[in-house]
Amino acid sequence: MQKSILVSLALAFGSLGLSACTHTPASQTISAETDGFSPRVTEPRLPPVDPNNLTQQQAEMLAARADFNIYKTLAHHVDLYDNWSPLGRMLLNNTAVDLRHREMAMLRMGWLCQAEYEWAQHARIAHDNVGMTPDEIRDIAIGVEAGGWSELDRAVLNMADELRYDGRVSDATWQVLTSHYTEPQTVGLMYTALQYQLVSMALNSLGIQLDPELEFRLPTGLPMPPLADMVEGDGDYPVRVEALPVSEMSPQMVALVPERLREADSLPNYYGVLAQFPEYFSAQGGFARFLLGQTDLTPREREILILRTTALNGGAYEWAHHVSRGERAGLSEAEILALGSEAAGSGWTETESLLIAAANDLRREAFITDEVYAGLKAIYSDQQIVEMIYLVGGYSMFSSVMNTLGTQIEPGYPALRAVN
Repeated sequence: MQKSILVSLALAFGSLGLSACTHTPASQTISAETDGFSPRVTEPRLPPVDPNNLTQQQAEMLAARADFNIYKTLAHHVDLYDNWSPLGRMLLNNTAVDLRHREMAMLRMGWLCQAEYEWAQHARIAHDNVGMTPDEIRDIAIGVEAGGWSELDRAVLNMADELRYDGRVSDATWQVLTSHYTEPQTVGLMYTALQYQLVSMALNSLGIQLDPELEFRLPTGLPMPPLADMVEGDGDYPVRVEALPVSEMSPQMVALVPERLREADSLPNYYGVLAQFPEYFSAQGGFARFLLGQTDLTPREREILILRTTALNGGAYEWAHHVSRGERAGLSEAEILALGSEAAGSGWTETESLLIAAANDLRREAFITDEVYAGLKAIYSDQQIVEMIYLVGGYSMFSSVMNTLGTQIEPGYPALRAVN
């Protein structure tokens, strides 16, 4: 590995600023004291597929999609796309939540992640399909400070901020959202914001360039959003949705529980909570299974990324259930504890240090920085790098959902940043 890459890894670990959460709460003024975002790439790191040299699988995928660079880039990994896209399609077609609020959640997250492609696409939709003016769209970047928002509008904007920086929706914001929307609708809105955090990570890190017809750009002349730090605390969040036993579930809910668990004395709380939101649980199921068992990463590499991500995101429930997976993948107790620490410890191989640095980057600014990406590119295939981004984005999503719903860790599992 080149010396410059090793230097950048030290910077990547040191610059995350994990010792304290420095962002201003979403309900207050958000102002960046410094523009800490890395410059986004101006050329694709993973070019779109060649339309004249497609596999049958790629041709079938793209035939059903608009001619946008995002699809032509993700066509490099059709299996991942096929398992992830049901969640995206369901959220985009979710008519239970006002289209304006869905676009506000997407745009706010795109701004916080400084994802110009995501902003350009959804500013276009907000303008053309929702009727929002350019000034109204710009106000989404300003946030609640812009004024003129309704109570529900402010809650939608605050929700995106809280998910990005705190890994969960606050009590005050949750109360406003659920006073206007049903609990399933609120969960859908939360999934929407988190889905577009993941999308922003992929767009930024793969260098997906704007399509010619996209006219909107990220607003300029505004204070930059803050970077994201490690979420503090032990992840012991209050219960908002009680976990149902199988005996109290509807047939639709029971169908989502793996057959081997339907007669178990103690169903994992994950199923007992999410089965109550069957549309979202079903849509994310294939994606979650793909990330756990169908990537080209080794189990050890996968668990390094997941444990680091859940520690950064304050994801107590996901951490608890991945400690044993990490141990089975060959991680020692000391290594697992290091993944939960501020600086992630030492003694990792150069390759493993790159994985940790990539997770740090994606948490910090939703973008794998240049030298970390170059280091990964020298070792891994394009498909594997895409999988890394989706692992981090996916487990940021899963852990934030568990945090927000207050899913409790079952007895016998370790607390956040601990090992039994």
